[in-house]
Amino acid sequence: MARAACAVYGLLLLYSGLAPWSGWRDLGIDAFAYLLAPLPRYITHFDLSVNVIAYLPLGALLVMAFYPQIRGLLAIALATLAGLLLSGAIEAAQTFLPSRIPSNLDLLTNALGSVAGAVIAAPFAATLIDRGRLVEWRHRWFERHTTAALIALALWPAAQIFPEPMLFGNGDMRSSLGPLVNALGGRWWQFDAEQFGPAEFVLAEAFVAASSLLAVGLALCSVLRRKAPRYRLLMALVLAGLTAKSVANAVQFGPERTLAWLTPGAFGGIALAVLSLAAAIGGTRAWQSRLAWVALAALLLAVNTIPENPYYLAQLQEWRQGRLLNFNELAGWLSTLWPLALAAGLATRRAVGD
Repeated sequence: MARAACAVYGLLLLYSGLAPWSGWRDLGIDAFAYLLAPLPRYITHFDLSVNVIAYLPLGALLVMAFYPQIRGLLAIALATLAGLLLSGAIEAAQTFLPSRIPSNLDLLTNALGSVAGAVIAAPFAATLIDRGRLVEWRHRWFERHTTAALIALALWPAAQIFPEPMLFGNGDMRSSLGPLVNALGGRWWQFDAEQFGPAEFVLAEAFVAASSLLAVGLALCSVLRRKAPRYRLLMALVLAGLTAKSVANAVQFGPERTLAWLTPGAFGGIALAVLSLAAAIGGTRAWQSRLAWVALAALLLAVNTIPENPYYLAQLQEWRQGRLLNFNELAGWLSTLWPLALAAGLATRRAVGD
């Protein structure tokens, strides 16, 4: 599991590091000239922090992937070297992307993140792998054949990074599938924007937030064993999603917008979902899974038919031009595809039997 996760995360770093993957050309500059270039003139604490944090998981996963053949200081050294090589290759390739600027400072901070992650993970490798603590929790709390659903649920907080018009409004496929529908002679149907005023947008966001939370909560309950700490796990997942949204707002739009997601519609949707989950948590896993399907379908229907809020269109444009340009496309795809990932997880669970 650690080796598979390490490979996937490495590919994600490669993808985000070379986004937008277009406009490649040779500018006549050596690919590794950035190593001896002067430090960038404009350095922000934000950029430095992001570069370190992005490579923290890679260092930790590499240490886990090397275990038990390689451990201790040697594992830390190899994890640092691997992170350095990956970052160095990405920075070199950025030389051929006019929209990207390779930097030796990025390389240094990425390597620092790798070594920090490796140092943090090294003392816990034996506990997590040899003693099987994670496997023990997995078998004690979750049913069999639930890996796909658990991966989708674990990705839900990360899917909240992209600034959607409504809280938890993942799955908007209009920009991706709209041109295809038009090319086939059809028309993407949605509500008339003139019919939506402030009150309608509040109700729409409440519906979307409630549908998403119900889909997540019911899907989680449907894969939990009876003796699992249901309420604590549900609360942890919801708090993780809200924390991811808050941190993303603070990072992208400033600390004053940390809780900008806490609108009347979002608050009402969360309250409705919590009350509904309290009533459904004691039901059978089969019914919880079916209701999760219904909530997921409602979410997809709503986010793809409700007109876009003009305020959030302006905010989204600001975010697309922001400092995390290389992560924007990846975050957008994750937000769009997350409901489909949860649907695949639920379908896999149903195929092997509840």
